[in-house]
Amino acid sequence: MNIYDYAKLSKGEKEVVVNNDALFLEDYIDREHIIYVYYLNGFFIEVTKQNDKIIDCVPFIRGYKINKKNLHAIEKRTILVNVAA
Repeated sequence: MNIYDYAKLSKGEKEVVVNNDALFLEDYIDREHIIYVYYLNGFFIEVTKQNDKIIDCVPFIRGYKINKKNLHAIEKRTILVNVAA
């Protein structure tokens, strides 16, 4: 599955894919939301939760959504995961 296939999925299908197939990378708090970042097949997924409910699942390849300070470490882990798989 690539980023375009993921973007076409319904919200429920996106949640299933994240829970079953994606690799958890980091989480952080943004105001009243908790943001979880996952990696899947060459792209990242940002899952936004509020009150334990998923509000949004946004796929992206690279950009402002990833904490710039941690980007290098995340990419390094991603490479290691791909090599191990």
